[in-house]
Amino acid sequence: MPGLIQGRKRSLLPDESESDGDSASQDETPSANKRARLNGHVCYKIVPEGSVLPASYRSDPSMMPGANGRSSTALSHQPGSIVRVALKDFVTYTRAEFHLGPSLNMVIGPNGTGKSTLVCAICLGLGWKTEHLGRAKDIGEFVKHGAAEAEIEIELGADPARHKSNPVIRLNIKKSNSSTKFFLNGRAVSRKQVLDECKAFSIQIDNLCQFLPQDRVVEFAALSPVDLLTQTQRAAAPPEMTIMHDELKGLHVEKKQKSNDHASVSEGLKNLEARQTLQRTDVQRLQQRVQLQEEIEALELYRPIVQYNEVRKKFDELKVKKQAASQEYNQLELEVEPALRAVNTKQDYCNDIDAAVQQRRRLIKRSEEHSESLLQKQTDISDKIATANREIDTENTREKTLKQERARIDLKIKAIEVNMNEGRPEFDAAAYNEKLRAFTRDMRDLEERGRQSNAEQDNCDQQIMQRKARISGLTKELEDLKSQAGQQQGKLKRASMETYKAWQWIEQHRDMFQGPVLGPPIISCSVRDPQDAVFVESVMNNNEMLAITVTNEADFRLLSDKLTGELRYADVYIRSSKIELSRYRAPLSREQLADMGLDCYILDLLQGPDQVLGMLCDNRNIHQTAVARRNLSPEQYTAVTQSNISSFVTPSEIYTITRRREYGDRGASTRTRKVRPAQVFTNQQADTGAEREISDQKRELNGEIQELEDAIKGHKETSARLKIRFKELSDEQKDLQEEKNQKQKALSNYNALPMQLQNAKEKLEEVNTRITASLESRQALSKQIGEDVMQKGQDALLFAASVQTLQKTHTDLLEAELQLIEAQSDLETLELRNTEVRQLLEQSLGELDRLRAAQNQARNEARALLVQVNTMTANLSETAAEIHARQPTDMTFTDLESVILGLQARLDLVHEGNPNVMREYEERGLKIQRGQERLDRLTNELQALDQKIQEIRTIWEPQLDALIEKISDAFGDNMARINCAGHVEVAKPEDFADWAIWIKVKFRENEQLSVLDSHRQSGGERAVSTIFYLMALQSLARAPFRVVDEINQGMDPRNERLVHSRMVSIACEENTSQYFLITPKLLPNLEYHPNMKIQCIASGEYLPDDHKKLNFQTLAEQAISIQRRRTGLA
Repeated sequence: MPGLIQGRKRSLLPDESESDGDSASQDETPSANKRARLNGHVCYKIVPEGSVLPASYRSDPSMMPGANGRSSTALSHQPGSIVRVALKDFVTYTRAEFHLGPSLNMVIGPNGTGKSTLVCAICLGLGWKTEHLGRAKDIGEFVKHGAAEAEIEIELGADPARHKSNPVIRLNIKKSNSSTKFFLNGRAVSRKQVLDECKAFSIQIDNLCQFLPQDRVVEFAALSPVDLLTQTQRAAAPPEMTIMHDELKGLHVEKKQKSNDHASVSEGLKNLEARQTLQRTDVQRLQQRVQLQEEIEALELYRPIVQYNEVRKKFDELKVKKQAASQEYNQLELEVEPALRAVNTKQDYCNDIDAAVQQRRRLIKRSEEHSESLLQKQTDISDKIATANREIDTENTREKTLKQERARIDLKIKAIEVNMNEGRPEFDAAAYNEKLRAFTRDMRDLEERGRQSNAEQDNCDQQIMQRKARISGLTKELEDLKSQAGQQQGKLKRASMETYKAWQWIEQHRDMFQGPVLGPPIISCSVRDPQDAVFVESVMNNNEMLAITVTNEADFRLLSDKLTGELRYADVYIRSSKIELSRYRAPLSREQLADMGLDCYILDLLQGPDQVLGMLCDNRNIHQTAVARRNLSPEQYTAVTQSNISSFVTPSEIYTITRRREYGDRGASTRTRKVRPAQVFTNQQADTGAEREISDQKRELNGEIQELEDAIKGHKETSARLKIRFKELSDEQKDLQEEKNQKQKALSNYNALPMQLQNAKEKLEEVNTRITASLESRQALSKQIGEDVMQKGQDALLFAASVQTLQKTHTDLLEAELQLIEAQSDLETLELRNTEVRQLLEQSLGELDRLRAAQNQARNEARALLVQVNTMTANLSETAAEIHARQPTDMTFTDLESVILGLQARLDLVHEGNPNVMREYEERGLKIQRGQERLDRLTNELQALDQKIQEIRTIWEPQLDALIEKISDAFGDNMARINCAGHVEVAKPEDFADWAIWIKVKFRENEQLSVLDSHRQSGGERAVSTIFYLMALQSLARAPFRVVDEINQGMDPRNERLVHSRMVSIACEENTSQYFLITPKLLPNLEYHPNMKIQCIASGEYLPDDHKKLNFQTLAEQAISIQRRRTGLA
């Protein structure tokens, strides 16, 4: 049995639930592992009247420790059973270690000591999740309060075929992020690897038949018969049976779907065939109509053939006529040939004369062009001579100008020589510069003195402004001292200068925020009655009193970045208010408060912006903190602690109440602290000392301003004197500078005379050169004019000769034109005589041309029609080809039209009907064909499914019947032991998904077996039936261990004792799985078995620090020793 290592400390009024309590640490003493196990199913009863030992220990000395009676054989742990569980900072335990027996482990202890914590550790430590516990969903909540992480270590019995030693699984849980980390034999692994290891041992934490924690007992009792069959197979049957059951359910669903499909397809086929029969007559009529339409369409296609035959016949006729007309034209041409020959001869003579006329006209044109070119050449030479004369005039003018320029330069040279002879003027530049620098130094000195005076004047002005601003600030401070708002601002400034500066910055930058930003409660809120200020300030600290309130995330980030980031304020608090004030609900009404001696809530005492009050509700729960203006009586205090009020304030103290629901009225504890005097929301009179200090400062500042104004007046007078002196020096400097410039210019001019003389001489030489060049140019132009005059005379002679030649050419042209007129007149006379002969010949030729054109047109039409016929024939259907073959070869186009009109008349007599009938008839035929194929396929698939279902069922159903029969026998035997009856059977409806286990029970003699449900049996009867059903699975279960947590809740003592006896008997049999029974209560006269192991859990603040002082093994040995002495066995 585990002994206590470290006691768990509890407060008198605990404020946490069992899963969040302080830790208790337990360990098993070495003597516990050496406890003897006796063979057989011997049970022992605890003797009433206060005896602490089982009756067998008193009646059979061989059962006592150290007796030499029957030998004991220690049971070993089966593969997968739990050997050891070690916990650290898990739920209620700081450190504990359980050494578990291989058979029945009975875990007992008062409520809240941590029995169910062991169950939680087994579930989570083996890799399953929190939903299988029915408790907290977040695994981080299983870490002990105040600890950062928890550790679970579970040692399982080894499988000799797979392990050399017991596998150890360790789980670390971090509270901060609810993360987990698994280790298997010290090696980090994933959760899946842990689950795979557990499933290899057939551990099924998610099966309520194996693992039934306290919070899921009701869930198991409420399992439907269908779910009970599923869980039972998982717990007691081989995995293959669950697989076969799932496969049968799937096959049945598939069969049901295919059966529905088969019926639907069969019904659809019947409807399609019926509709096909009804439309057959209409289809036949439509087929006749289609035949007529096809024949008409074929004959319409036959039109090009008939047209081609007619055109071909016409071509042959035109060919014969053209040959006859050609012969007639040739004969007529022979007859008129002599008369036409004379006309042709005269025509040739006219053509020759006309050619001579055209030749002479071209010759005249060339002569005219030559004469015009000679005339243009005369004009060009005359223009050239005129241009040369104008250039000579220009040169004469240029020469005259250059001579004038030469005279002016001569005069300039003489003047320069005279100035050079006068001598160099006197000029002392250094003396002038020194005098100018002296003036500059004096003026700069005056400027510097003026700047200093101005700077001192500006400094005085700035100091006056500063003092006036300070006086204004002092005046405002004096006014603020006399107002409530000003006093609050002053309190804010004294409480936190950084918060005061931050609020000033916010007031100046309101346009930067998206929503309202509200000041700290110290300035934005007030107490309705100043006498209540002590209550308000007692529940609020500086963090909230100085907090600036924002209403959106963007403003929060802006203020945070500005105040704490850029301005680096450390004593500034920012709070967000996003929930409306109306959504904060008080725990009790005002009437209920009055009944308990409470007056109101803190929220009722304050007035201010809703956002600020909402912030205080969120951070300080002022809507839930009650106020009592008078101290409470004991009865009123008791009523408050039993209500929903979590804190309240009286004139002297603040009370904070903490509750633990699992302990009811006893689970409440109260923490108190003294109320401090109000300092912020008070109506104290203004500080008169501060007023006097401000008035003294203002007087001192006014005196300083008067002194500064006098100093400014003196500086202004000094500046005026300096300006006058500066003006005098500036005028004297300007006159000296002008005198220096004049003398310096005269010296510069004298120094430049030699260069000016040289430039003038060079300019004179250049002018002489240009005069010479102008004379030469005039001479060249005069010579060119003489040559041009000679050329003009020669060209005039050539022009006269060309004019004579042109006159002769015109005379020859006139002679040729006269000859042409005579020849044309003779030709017209001959043609007039042969007009009738020519007309006959032209008529014959015209007829021949007409017949040729008609023949060509017929040939083209025949070719085009032949192309159409070939195209049509290439794409012709067999039906149309047969219709064409039946037509006579000599059919005319009129005959074809008559036949088409007759067929159209027959077509009109056949009723058209629904044009979609034929298409629907054909589509329906295809649907019938496809439907029949699908129906055959579904029939074959259904036969295959039936065969497969039968094959699986013949294997699965007998095994299920055998399993349920064993369970029923064991269940009935368990029920018979308490003089009741029980039976388990399988309900076998058609759908395998609806197969279920019916548990039938009878608790009274005059009753019949009835199905176990929540309507017929009481809670205790259902609990007894449930535990007996679970025990019936004990010998059949594949799981290495089973857990049942507080299944005895709701049983009467008789049933509980009987159930416990039966459970001990079954669970302690050899070769059964490990069993955990968790219960908080222990009845007298219960039966025990040597194979049992009792896990006693004790924890609390009164346990000794040394666990050896409270060792249950030692206590039991002492009790046995005392009992021996009493019975004379010692």
